[in-house]
Amino acid sequence: MINEIFSHIHPIVVHFPIVIITLTAVYDLLYAIFRRKASPRGHWFWLLAFLSAWLAIGTGPGEDARGNTNIFHYHDTWATITTWLALIVTIFRFFFVMKRKELIQLWLVISCILSIVCAVGILTVGYIGGKMVYDQGIGVKMDGKYVNPPKHDSRQ
Repeated sequence: MINEIFSHIHPIVVHFPIVIITLTAVYDLLYAIFRRKASPRGHWFWLLAFLSAWLAIGTGPGEDARGNTNIFHYHDTWATITTWLALIVTIFRFFFVMKRKELIQLWLVISCILSIVCAVGILTVGYIGGKMVYDQGIGVKMDGKYVNPPKHDSRQ
């Protein structure tokens, strides 16, 4: 059972950054709109968002997709960009917390824009990943055999 879980760890883990980044971006935006300042705990949410995105990238079974799909490189590129962007937002937010400064209006707007771009990025990653699984059968097994077997895999 443990081997089964670890063989499917990426599909389990990827939902966390999708939810955390999207909700954190919405939380930041709504907090900024209604309170006219940055959320005091937003930096912790962004740290969790970055760590979950990094974990999702680390568990990605890229070798199962290469050669079988023409959109894997988009998925991989968007995931990398979004994870770096989540790190930038995290560092940006922690910088202001460590300096004990309030985000001034310009920086608050920049922070919100980066948050929204990061949310759009993670939703794009999820959409492309879903297309690979549901439209192209990447990583899907039926009766113990891959529906769209990896080109380099001889385990059929």
